[in-house]
Amino acid sequence: MNGKPISNQENKTFRVGLYIRLSREDGDKEESSSITNQREILKRFVAENQNFFIINEYVDDGWSGTNFNRPSFKKMIEDIESGLIDTVITKDLSRLGRDYIDTGYYLQRYFPEHQVRYIALLDNIDTMEDAGMSDIAPFKSIINDMYVKDISKKIRSSLTERRKAGNFLGVTAPYGYQKDPENKYHLIINEAEAKVVKKIFDLYLQGNGLTRIAQILTQEKIAVPGQSRNIGNTRKTVLYNAWKQTSIRRILNNPVYLGDLEQFKRRSINYKSKIRITVPKEERFICKGTHEPIIDREIFDRVQEILNKNQSFKGTKHDYLFKGLLYCAECGARLHVTYSNYALKKYGEYRYTTICYSYSKLYNEVCTRHSNHLEILQEILLEHIRTVCQRYMTKDLPEELFELAEQEKQKEQKRYEIQRKLEEIEYQITESSLYIKNLYKDKVKGIISENDYLELMQDFTKEREKAFKEKTNLESLLQQGKEKENHQDKVKKLVEEFIAMKEPSKELLNELIEKITISEDHEINIYYKFDDLTQIEQYENKDGKEARVENKRNKKAS
Repeated sequence: MNGKPISNQENKTFRVGLYIRLSREDGDKEESSSITNQREILKRFVAENQNFFIINEYVDDGWSGTNFNRPSFKKMIEDIESGLIDTVITKDLSRLGRDYIDTGYYLQRYFPEHQVRYIALLDNIDTMEDAGMSDIAPFKSIINDMYVKDISKKIRSSLTERRKAGNFLGVTAPYGYQKDPENKYHLIINEAEAKVVKKIFDLYLQGNGLTRIAQILTQEKIAVPGQSRNIGNTRKTVLYNAWKQTSIRRILNNPVYLGDLEQFKRRSINYKSKIRITVPKEERFICKGTHEPIIDREIFDRVQEILNKNQSFKGTKHDYLFKGLLYCAECGARLHVTYSNYALKKYGEYRYTTICYSYSKLYNEVCTRHSNHLEILQEILLEHIRTVCQRYMTKDLPEELFELAEQEKQKEQKRYEIQRKLEEIEYQITESSLYIKNLYKDKVKGIISENDYLELMQDFTKEREKAFKEKTNLESLLQQGKEKENHQDKVKKLVEEFIAMKEPSKELLNELIEKITISEDHEINIYYKFDDLTQIEQYENKDGKEARVENKRNKKAS
């Protein structure tokens, strides 16, 4: 950064951001750390310093100090980088953060490099008074971090004792149970759901597989676990009301239906991380007879024996060029690949065809088969994508797309104008800062009165803030232009690579294409990751040249 170090800026005016944080997770329970209390302390301090002006207030209420991924903190960083604020004030160092590594980064690297003055009132830290930071600050950060670690240990120890005592600690009761209204750590049977659990175990012992059981429950319109408890309504899809084989397996494997609790199946890596890992079975807490069982132990053991025998069979895995890109146009589910022994007998080789996931798992309850011969489908897709790429490279484009190209030239001219306007704004900001600095000197020398100073200062500050915001907007527009140029370079490189390759790789196709939908009547729509190619695709379809899988060839092949 250019300019004078903070320690030499005693006479400057400071654009202040007040940062306030409160969390229950890391032990911030005391009344003295309330949001209201912090705000009052910080505003009183600012009021006592005439060269401080509050630009914004950033409040993270309910956010832990163990990481810096907090919404208001991130907004404050954005305002620092856009030049809106140059001073951050907190009640104490722990409000900024409790992780000593990240807190040290901001104190000793980020704030100094961005010429930001940081003040922690109760810890007597002021980077303008000591630009190298107070010697005690790193130790305070470590103490704050150790405080959180100690709280975390106490909480984990408490949870461990509760698990050993057989208390249920889950947020939601397992399917088939509900939390006891008189004791939230105890499970009682949910009669309606328990009937479904018994039905699942009975169906499995009768010889039905996981997929078949899911189909039976869906056909009988039995509510799935999320639906019965009104969970996940915002994520509803066409398959929301359909049972999945994974849900059936989870129920058949769960010892909770024996009246036992198996807890601590997953845990976070440490008190600083939100990433969770699976705990080995031998380290889990298992308490027997903690609640009323739904399934007899003899039935449960028989089911486990059958599940273990079938576990070695994983099914056939098919690898093909467009794997992961094919979707059903009607229901939105993925299209998988399957084969039949009939084709082997008739043609002497396997004939792979696509099949809709919804149809394969639920027959015709949700969707239809969507059968397309894989080899023919891949040929058609590659040919169509190659046509689109060649049009892009040769500029053999419809008239409408030439008009779009002309619009791009106009945008280039506009970017030049934005750059020129940005230079003017930067000059205005420099001038405003100079006026503010001289205004303060005039007040100190008695050239202007206190009231005139405050009135003029307010006007100049507003003018400069407006300029800063306009500068931010202009820089954003320029950045978008640069991203557009980089984007076009990437498209060209990928298209050239596709045309040059006899058979493109899956990695290349995944970089070019977002998804491909195929309807029951074999109409194909290709959705590219780049607008340039998508526009060409749309014009191809508009002219009746959309990709299709020929019905006759398809039927013969499948």
